Amino acid sequence: MEVVYLNELTGKRALVTGSKSGIGFAIAKRLAEAGAELVLHARSNSSDVAEAKTRLAKITTADISTVFANLLDQGSCRSIFEGFNKNHKPIDILVNNAAIQPICPLADMEPSEISQMLETNLQVPIMMTRYFSEYSEKGGSILNICSIEGLTPALNHSHYAASKAGLIHFTKASALELGSKNIRVNSICPGLTDRQNLKSDWPEGVKNWLDKVPLRRLGTGDDIANAALFLVSDAASFITGANLIVDGGMECVPGW
Repeated sequence: MEVVYLNELTGKRALVTGSKSGIGFAIAKRLAEAGAELVLHARSNSSDVAEAKTRLAKITTADISTVFANLLDQGSCRSIFEGFNKNHKPIDILVNNAAIQPICPLADMEPSEISQMLETNLQVPIMMTRYFSEYSEKGGSILNICSIEGLTPALNHSHYAASKAGLIHFTKASALELGSKNIRVNSICPGLTDRQNLKSDWPEGVKNWLDKVPLRRLGTGDDIANAALFLVSDAASFITGANLIVDGGMECVPGW
Protein backbone atom coordinates (compact mmCIF):
# COMPACT_ATOMS: atom_id res chain seq x y z
CA MET A 1 0.00 0.00 0.00
CA GLU A 2 1.37 3.41 -0.98
CA VAL A 3 2.23 5.68 1.93
CA VAL A 4 1.03 9.26 1.46
CA TYR A 5 2.96 12.00 3.22
CA LEU A 6 1.29 15.30 4.02
CA ASN A 7 4.29 17.27 2.79
CA GLU A 8 4.07 15.95 -0.75
CA LEU A 9 2.62 18.95 -2.59
CA THR A 10 5.75 19.39 -4.68
CA GLY A 11 4.85 20.16 -8.27
CA LYS A 12 1.35 21.38 -7.42
CA ARG A 13 0.24 24.99 -7.74
CA ALA A 14 -2.10 26.40 -5.07
CA LEU A 15 -4.14 29.59 -5.34
CA VAL A 16 -5.17 31.06 -1.98
CA THR A 17 -7.57 34.01 -2.06
CA GLY A 18 -7.24 36.68 0.61
CA SER A 19 -3.77 35.41 1.48
CA LYS A 20 -1.85 38.46 2.68
CA SER A 21 -2.67 37.91 6.38
CA GLY A 22 -4.65 35.89 8.92
CA ILE A 23 -5.96 32.44 8.09
CA GLY A 24 -5.21 32.90 4.38
CA PHE A 25 -1.53 33.60 5.03
CA ALA A 26 -1.28 30.71 7.50
CA ILE A 27 -2.69 28.32 4.88
CA ALA A 28 -0.36 29.65 2.18
CA LYS A 29 2.59 29.19 4.53
CA ARG A 30 1.68 25.59 5.35
CA LEU A 31 1.18 24.69 1.69
CA ALA A 32 4.53 26.29 0.86
CA GLU A 33 6.20 24.23 3.58
CA ALA A 34 4.67 21.17 1.91
CA GLY A 35 6.34 22.09 -1.37
CA ALA A 36 3.46 23.71 -3.26
CA GLU A 37 4.01 26.52 -5.72
CA LEU A 38 1.92 29.46 -4.53
CA VAL A 39 -0.34 32.01 -6.14
CA LEU A 40 -1.17 34.69 -3.58
CA HIS A 41 -4.33 36.66 -4.25
CA ALA A 42 -5.19 40.10 -2.93
CA ARG A 43 -7.71 42.69 -4.08
CA SER A 44 -4.96 45.24 -4.72
CA ASN A 45 -1.21 45.61 -4.44
CA SER A 46 0.11 46.82 -1.10
CA SER A 47 3.09 46.64 1.21
CA ASP A 48 1.28 43.88 3.14
CA VAL A 49 1.27 41.67 0.05
CA ALA A 50 4.95 42.31 -0.60
CA GLU A 51 5.76 41.51 3.03
CA ALA A 52 3.75 38.26 2.88
CA LYS A 53 5.59 37.19 -0.27
CA THR A 54 8.96 38.01 1.31
CA ARG A 55 8.14 35.98 4.43
CA LEU A 56 7.05 33.00 2.35
CA ALA A 57 10.14 33.16 0.14
CA LYS A 58 12.26 32.50 3.21
CA ILE A 59 10.68 29.08 3.78
CA THR A 60 10.44 27.70 0.25
CA THR A 61 12.33 27.59 -3.01
CA ALA A 62 9.12 26.88 -4.92
CA ASP A 63 7.67 29.54 -7.19
CA ILE A 64 5.55 32.27 -5.55
CA SER A 65 3.46 34.57 -7.72
CA THR A 66 0.81 37.16 -6.97
CA VAL A 67 -2.48 38.11 -8.61
CA PHE A 68 -4.42 41.27 -7.86
CA ALA A 69 -8.09 41.15 -8.72
CA ASN A 70 -11.51 42.25 -7.59
CA LEU A 71 -13.15 38.84 -7.54
CA LEU A 72 -16.61 40.39 -7.62
CA ASP A 73 -15.84 40.90 -11.30
CA GLN A 74 -16.61 37.62 -13.06
CA GLY A 75 -14.13 38.46 -15.79
CA SER A 76 -11.35 38.71 -13.21
CA CYS A 77 -12.18 35.28 -11.84
CA ARG A 78 -12.00 33.73 -15.28
CA SER A 79 -8.85 35.58 -16.32
CA ILE A 80 -6.87 34.23 -13.35
CA PHE A 81 -7.31 30.62 -14.45
CA GLU A 82 -7.12 31.45 -18.14
CA GLY A 83 -3.80 33.24 -17.66
CA PHE A 84 -2.13 30.43 -15.75
CA ASN A 85 -3.35 27.82 -18.23
CA LYS A 86 -2.00 29.86 -21.16
CA ASN A 87 1.38 29.85 -19.44
CA HIS A 88 1.13 26.08 -18.91
CA LYS A 89 0.92 26.57 -15.16
CA PRO A 90 -2.58 25.34 -14.30
CA ILE A 91 -3.95 25.68 -10.77
CA ASP A 92 -4.15 22.33 -8.95
CA ILE A 93 -5.44 23.57 -5.58
CA LEU A 94 -7.92 26.38 -4.93
CA VAL A 95 -8.50 27.74 -1.42
CA ASN A 96 -11.51 30.07 -1.29
CA ASN A 97 -10.62 32.07 1.80
CA ALA A 98 -11.38 35.74 1.00
CA ALA A 99 -14.42 36.95 2.92
CA ILE A 100 -15.94 39.82 4.90
CA GLN A 101 -17.56 39.76 8.34
CA PRO A 102 -19.30 43.03 9.24
CA ILE A 103 -21.64 43.14 12.23
CA CYS A 104 -25.15 44.52 11.75
CA PRO A 105 -28.50 43.95 13.49
CA LEU A 106 -31.16 42.63 11.15
CA ALA A 107 -33.36 45.67 11.85
CA ASP A 108 -30.65 48.02 10.53
CA MET A 109 -29.58 45.96 7.54
CA GLU A 110 -29.73 47.57 4.10
CA PRO A 111 -30.20 45.64 0.84
CA SER A 112 -26.77 46.80 -0.31
CA GLU A 113 -25.14 45.27 2.78
CA ILE A 114 -26.90 41.96 2.17
CA SER A 115 -25.85 41.95 -1.49
CA GLN A 116 -22.24 42.76 -0.66
CA MET A 117 -22.10 39.94 1.90
CA LEU A 118 -23.63 37.30 -0.36
CA GLU A 119 -21.60 38.36 -3.38
CA THR A 120 -18.28 38.35 -1.50
CA ASN A 121 -18.76 35.28 0.69
CA LEU A 122 -20.84 33.07 -1.58
CA GLN A 123 -20.96 34.24 -5.19
CA VAL A 124 -17.18 34.61 -5.48
CA PRO A 125 -16.38 31.05 -4.26
CA ILE A 126 -19.06 29.70 -6.59
CA MET A 127 -17.59 31.48 -9.61
CA MET A 128 -14.01 30.62 -8.66
CA THR A 129 -15.06 26.97 -8.39
CA ARG A 130 -16.78 27.16 -11.75
CA TYR A 131 -13.69 28.50 -13.52
CA PHE A 132 -11.34 26.16 -11.66
CA SER A 133 -13.37 23.23 -12.99
CA GLU A 134 -13.64 24.72 -16.47
CA TYR A 135 -9.87 25.12 -16.84
CA SER A 136 -8.89 21.99 -14.93
CA GLU A 137 -7.03 19.49 -17.07
CA LYS A 138 -6.39 16.67 -14.60
CA GLY A 139 -8.60 17.37 -11.60
CA GLY A 140 -7.55 18.85 -8.30
CA SER A 141 -8.76 20.01 -4.93
CA ILE A 142 -10.91 22.92 -3.76
CA LEU A 143 -11.19 24.04 -0.16
CA ASN A 144 -13.79 26.52 1.07
CA ILE A 145 -13.13 28.35 4.32
CA CYS A 146 -16.51 28.61 6.01
CA SER A 147 -17.28 29.29 9.69
CA ILE A 148 -18.97 27.68 12.66
CA GLU A 149 -21.50 30.49 12.24
CA GLY A 150 -22.71 28.60 9.18
CA LEU A 151 -23.87 25.99 11.70
CA THR A 152 -24.65 28.09 14.79
CA PRO A 153 -25.18 31.82 14.12
CA ALA A 154 -24.04 34.61 16.39
CA LEU A 155 -26.05 37.70 17.32
CA ASN A 156 -26.09 40.44 14.65
CA HIS A 157 -24.37 38.20 12.10
CA SER A 158 -27.44 36.91 10.26
CA HIS A 159 -26.24 37.84 6.75
CA TYR A 160 -22.75 36.47 7.48
CA ALA A 161 -24.14 33.25 8.95
CA ALA A 162 -26.42 32.83 5.92
CA SER A 163 -23.51 33.28 3.51
CA LYS A 164 -21.39 30.68 5.29
CA ALA A 165 -24.28 28.20 5.61
CA GLY A 166 -24.78 28.57 1.87
CA LEU A 167 -21.08 27.94 1.26
CA ILE A 168 -21.17 24.74 3.32
CA HIS A 169 -24.05 23.44 1.22
CA PHE A 170 -22.40 24.61 -2.01
CA THR A 171 -19.36 22.55 -1.00
CA LYS A 172 -21.49 19.42 -0.98
CA ALA A 173 -23.36 20.30 -4.16
CA SER A 174 -20.19 21.07 -6.13
CA ALA A 175 -18.49 17.92 -4.81
CA LEU A 176 -21.42 15.96 -6.22
CA GLU A 177 -21.08 17.59 -9.65
CA LEU A 178 -17.31 17.69 -9.97
CA GLY A 179 -16.33 14.25 -8.71
CA SER A 180 -16.53 12.87 -12.24
CA LYS A 181 -13.80 15.37 -13.22
CA ASN A 182 -11.56 14.15 -10.39
CA ILE A 183 -12.07 17.41 -8.49
CA ARG A 184 -12.56 17.14 -4.76
CA VAL A 185 -14.38 19.92 -2.86
CA ASN A 186 -14.28 20.20 0.93
CA SER A 187 -14.74 22.89 3.54
CA ILE A 188 -13.45 23.90 6.96
CA CYS A 189 -15.46 25.66 9.64
CA PRO A 190 -13.02 27.50 11.92
CA GLY A 191 -14.04 28.53 15.39
CA LEU A 192 -12.84 31.72 17.05
CA THR A 193 -9.33 32.16 15.68
CA ASP A 194 -6.80 34.43 17.31
CA ARG A 195 -5.57 37.48 15.48
CA GLN A 196 -3.74 40.69 16.29
CA ASN A 197 -5.62 42.75 18.91
CA LEU A 198 -8.50 40.26 19.18
CA LYS A 199 -8.29 40.06 22.98
CA SER A 200 -8.31 43.84 23.34
CA ASP A 201 -10.93 44.42 20.63
CA TRP A 202 -13.42 41.87 21.97
CA PRO A 203 -12.47 40.93 25.56
CA GLU A 204 -15.95 39.77 26.57
CA GLY A 205 -16.27 37.50 23.52
CA VAL A 206 -12.84 35.96 24.08
CA LYS A 207 -13.61 35.36 27.76
CA ASN A 208 -16.95 33.77 26.93
CA TRP A 209 -15.26 31.50 24.39
CA LEU A 210 -12.48 30.43 26.76
CA ASP A 211 -15.00 29.72 29.53
CA LYS A 212 -16.90 27.29 27.29
CA VAL A 213 -14.62 25.72 24.69
CA PRO A 214 -13.56 22.17 25.71
CA LEU A 215 -9.91 22.61 24.67
CA ARG A 216 -9.72 25.88 26.65
CA ARG A 217 -7.97 28.05 24.09
CA LEU A 218 -8.50 30.11 20.98
CA GLY A 219 -7.79 28.63 17.60
CA THR A 220 -4.74 29.71 15.64
CA GLY A 221 -4.06 30.18 11.97
CA ASP A 222 -1.84 27.10 12.16
CA ASP A 223 -4.75 25.00 13.43
CA ILE A 224 -6.75 25.88 10.33
CA ALA A 225 -3.72 25.53 8.05
CA ASN A 226 -2.96 22.03 9.31
CA ALA A 227 -6.51 20.93 8.52
CA ALA A 228 -6.29 22.62 5.14
CA LEU A 229 -3.07 20.80 4.25
CA PHE A 230 -4.68 17.46 5.01
CA LEU A 231 -7.80 18.12 2.96
CA VAL A 232 -5.99 19.36 -0.16
CA SER A 233 -3.33 16.65 -0.03
CA ASP A 234 -3.45 13.14 -1.47
CA ALA A 235 -3.85 11.85 2.08
CA ALA A 236 -7.51 12.91 1.68
CA SER A 237 -7.86 11.50 -1.84
CA PHE A 238 -11.15 9.72 -1.00
CA ILE A 239 -12.67 12.65 0.88
CA THR A 240 -15.00 15.07 -0.91
CA GLY A 241 -18.10 16.96 0.14
CA ALA A 242 -16.88 16.95 3.74
CA ASN A 243 -17.08 19.84 6.21
CA LEU A 244 -14.40 19.72 8.90
CA ILE A 245 -15.12 21.69 12.07
CA VAL A 246 -11.94 23.09 13.64
CA ASP A 247 -13.20 24.81 16.78
CA GLY A 248 -11.66 23.15 19.84
CA GLY A 249 -14.90 21.30 20.49
CA MET A 250 -17.23 24.31 20.78
CA GLU A 251 -19.79 22.65 18.52
CA CYS A 252 -20.16 19.96 21.20
CA VAL A 253 -21.08 22.43 23.98
CA PRO A 254 -24.77 22.09 24.92
CA GLY A 255 -26.92 25.15 24.49
CA TRP A 256 -29.43 24.17 27.17
